[in-house]
Amino acid sequence: MNNKKNMQEKIDHEDPLQGIQKPTHPIKAVVMDMDGTLLDEHNRITPNTQAKLIELQEKGVQLILASGRSYTRLLPYADQLNMKEHHGYLLEIDGVALYDLALDQRTKYHMMSLAEIQEIFDYLTTKSAETQAMFDDGLFGYIAPELMEKKIALRKTMNVDEDFPWTAGPWSWLCDFRDGYPNIHYIKSAKEITLPINKLQIMQEEQPLALLFQDLQQKFGDQFSIYRTTPRQLEVLPKGFSKGSGVLALMEKEGWKKDEVAVFGDGENDCSMFEVVEYSFAMGNAKQYVQNKARYVTKSNRQEGVIYALQALGLLSN
Repeated sequence: MNNKKNMQEKIDHEDPLQGIQKPTHPIKAVVMDMDGTLLDEHNRITPNTQAKLIELQEKGVQLILASGRSYTRLLPYADQLNMKEHHGYLLEIDGVALYDLALDQRTKYHMMSLAEIQEIFDYLTTKSAETQAMFDDGLFGYIAPELMEKKIALRKTMNVDEDFPWTAGPWSWLCDFRDGYPNIHYIKSAKEITLPINKLQIMQEEQPLALLFQDLQQKFGDQFSIYRTTPRQLEVLPKGFSKGSGVLALMEKEGWKKDEVAVFGDGENDCSMFEVVEYSFAMGNAKQYVQNKARYVTKSNRQEGVIYALQALGLLSN
């Protein structure tokens, strides 16, 4: 019995979309998360994925990049995929903004003032975490003293330039955001925030972050939308905004039905997208909770799971 089970698990791993129900209506749009979904472990779109997604657009399917990033960090990827000439969209900041590439037109639905975020930001300065208040091309960052000590030790082993940022990323304690967020300010309190904010990002190791997530949900969940985007990162958005709300608004704008859109994601902030379409795909590298929320599970981002699923749907040739 165990041998049969192990064999089935092996088959499922090799071909997780075997027997997938192909669309009865043409798929008109494909929505993709970035980190852990479209991008490989080196933060790149692989050459094969790039070629296949350009081919998909040439068949009339529109692409949407749905990310917590702002347009400044998404435009280079859109350029790689020729999205402007195929009327693609950037669903930025987890649904807080929409960028129409063909029209070069950006719609921002909401920005948070200092008055809105001061209480939660000041509360986070009492916690062992790094908090980043993000604006379009930069951030205000608070780093807990004990984390700064860790970063100082880490920098000594990395052989980086003196101007390398102190900021953490979703996968490491030191991450260079300057390609999209060149204006980085390190602060001690919320009073030093001088610009409207798109969202907050909170960084810590997986286990303490899980506890902090529960704490923030209890204390501030009625004021903000709070998501765990990766095991090491939380995001705090204006209440009512999500990738799902952004996808739904775009579907209404374009007249797409729920069975005419396919979405891909690997984080908990992607689950809201799964709820508004018929064809939802969690990546093979996603946590089990995320996989349980999607209709299908494809291969991992390292295995080009987006392309694998599009081929299984019959949208691309093998």
